[in-house]
Amino acid sequence: MSKAFFNLVSLAVVAGHASLIAPPTRNAIDSDLPAWSNGKHPNTGWIEPYSCACTNGTEASCNSGQSCFWFSQGCTGFCEKCDGQGQRYPSWDHCPGTPKPKSFIDGTYLDKKWWSANQNATPGSPEDIWRFHPWRAPGHAPVFDACGMAGGVQQEVFNAGAYNTTAHAKQGDLGSQVLKPRPSGTTWHRGATAKARWQMTARHGGGYQYRLCPRSEPLTEACFQKTPLAFANQKTHTALFSNRSVTIPATLVTDGPAAGWMRMPVPDTDQHPCDYKVAPGEHCRAASGSLCPGCGAPWYAADDACPTPCDIFPGLPHYTSADLTHFPNPLPDVSFHEYAIEDELAVPTHLPAGEYVLGWRWDAEMTSQVWSSCADITIV
Repeated sequence: MSKAFFNLVSLAVVAGHASLIAPPTRNAIDSDLPAWSNGKHPNTGWIEPYSCACTNGTEASCNSGQSCFWFSQGCTGFCEKCDGQGQRYPSWDHCPGTPKPKSFIDGTYLDKKWWSANQNATPGSPEDIWRFHPWRAPGHAPVFDACGMAGGVQQEVFNAGAYNTTAHAKQGDLGSQVLKPRPSGTTWHRGATAKARWQMTARHGGGYQYRLCPRSEPLTEACFQKTPLAFANQKTHTALFSNRSVTIPATLVTDGPAAGWMRMPVPDTDQHPCDYKVAPGEHCRAASGSLCPGCGAPWYAADDACPTPCDIFPGLPHYTSADLTHFPNPLPDVSFHEYAIEDELAVPTHLPAGEYVLGWRWDAEMTSQVWSSCADITIV
């Protein structure tokens, strides 16, 4: 890597994190501890301290705990498992020897009109650098756990792959195994419309789906995928601020194998979405500083994932994030910490009454990550 690269101005560090916040989730259980109670959001991690700070739009506080740190990374569609490697290297297939549909390899499995980023790339070309990421085959990337892994990987890594140990969980724990049922007091009626709400602390494009699994069954991806929920309102979302609400457009995938999934409503305009591995004897200066104490000496935690504009790689364009001419920003000049997104869902009429777990899964497009949340509800 050329030393001239280090003359670039310092780049902000970005890590996409999100979670379901209403109904209250098992993943937010740390909100019952003093450090996270009553809407407090202390930082998680020592490499790149980060929090799940949020606004839920209806209360003075958003009791999210560490819920935005339950995820999986190193996940490519049609792989058998994730490998935990979250570096944003271009066109990284995390299981290159595993057979995959030809349409997935050539970038056409998800029709281009549903892409959330890099819309000017030709599908399957060298410029189509996100084609192996989860959103390009929604629901087909593996996960460590259907309720997420604490910190997204077994040990803390750069890009906020972290989890502070508490009485409830530690880094690398699996949500379905360690997060016990947490009654939310939420009751949904069969055949009616219900509301759910999620928050984001950073954007990496892609889309999401709500699903149900009976609480009496193992909380596996297979169980959740049996009962995806339809969006009762397919045209709009409600962005809830602490003092107002705004209606913004929704983009529901209506055809192909991803039909029924919802594209993220706010585009990612990250100016440095790629990572590179620094040369021996050099260190990542782009990520160092007060926002990432672990990126300096003696740890140099970002040296395997140093953030950079993508054109540092030969033949790639400078800008591979969302093209605002294809994907306008409905909330310009607003921080994603300032609002929550509320959706209206159709509660199936055929389900037996009983106790269920609501799953929320976000498949990112600009990273190899999948975020997962699980909340207890009652259906009558």
